[in-house]
Amino acid sequence: MAPPTAAAAHCQDLHGRELPHVAVFPLMAKGHTIPLLDLACLLRRRGLAAVTLLTTPGNAAFARAALLAGGVGAGGDAAVVELPFPAGHAPAGGESAEGVASASSFAAFAEATSPLRPRFEDALEAMRPPAGLLVADGFLYWAHASAAALGVPSVSFLGTSAFAHVVRDACVRDKPGASAQGHDDASTTGGTYTVPEFPDLRFSLADLVPPPPPPLMELDAKMAVAVAASHGVIMNTFHDLEGRYIEHWNRQIGPRAWPIGPQLCLARQSTSDAHASRPPWMLWLDEKAAAGRTVLYISLGTLAVIPEVQLKQVADGLERAGVDFLWAVRPNNADLGMGFEERVEGRGNVVREWVDQRDILGHSCVRGFLSHCGWNSVLESCCCGCPYSGMAN
Repeated sequence: MAPPTAAAAHCQDLHGRELPHVAVFPLMAKGHTIPLLDLACLLRRRGLAAVTLLTTPGNAAFARAALLAGGVGAGGDAAVVELPFPAGHAPAGGESAEGVASASSFAAFAEATSPLRPRFEDALEAMRPPAGLLVADGFLYWAHASAAALGVPSVSFLGTSAFAHVVRDACVRDKPGASAQGHDDASTTGGTYTVPEFPDLRFSLADLVPPPPPPLMELDAKMAVAVAASHGVIMNTFHDLEGRYIEHWNRQIGPRAWPIGPQLCLARQSTSDAHASRPPWMLWLDEKAAAGRTVLYISLGTLAVIPEVQLKQVADGLERAGVDFLWAVRPNNADLGMGFEERVEGRGNVVREWVDQRDILGHSCVRGFLSHCGWNSVLESCCCGCPYSGMAN
């Protein structure tokens, strides 16, 4: 099979000088793909680089639509190269992580992307002009190794908070609760673990032990090696929110991190063009705004698995509270309780498909957001100025 090729569009700036060519390779999960689509929009709209985005055929339509909505898809502003899985090697749940059933199966999904490696290498080598930089998700650890073998520098994209990565590094180093003598060490006392560099951070050992399942641990180790070997890290965060953790990462862990979260979040224009067809939930919000009503938005994640009993408790609370609400439910066949949707009809709207969360949070009538503490949700609420309440699972 001939390698896929891409001639990066708009390779020159307004002065005729050749722009750097950046290849962008997101993990096939919307929460990981959207920030890197935003990065592609940011690079193109500011005239900083030519961009080629790599993804699988099952995710290509979403990527092209998002780039077009961001104002950089028309006229070939950003090339999209499709990397099909070899026959019989597609992940069991499909080409997107939204098809996985649990956090443990997420590791299997991430590992199942590795059969793309030969086609990824062919595509990266065939790019014209040659790619000068690869930005790849940290979970695609093998892509960083491929880029190094081809002489293309790479940086890792880390889609979660700097806090999470700093605490992870401390736990890997200190192994709380795993003292060989069975006694507490200096950072572990009374059933809690204190991060030595941040004495105000204390965790119950019950939340840290036992460790994650072996597949997740193995994936984490491979990812850590790839991140350490890359030329830097793009973190989806910002200094005003996580300054001390970003500074600690740069001083003590590395490689250097560039926190550009809000720029990513604000780079892509709204997908709800007033002259284009609007999805029904946005029309519903328009009606609420016209009636002077305020709305609570609920989304408990696309990858997080919330027990059905908790979903029913949320439903019961919404029904009792009497508030107007829009709830993006996952999984789409979740049972919220017999008759719930009928009883809240008119003031409640339950959506069982993917929604553009940023458009919802930016709507004038949405005045609150109940979330599962997903990091994209935290950043999007900050960028949209929408009050946020986290429901940790």
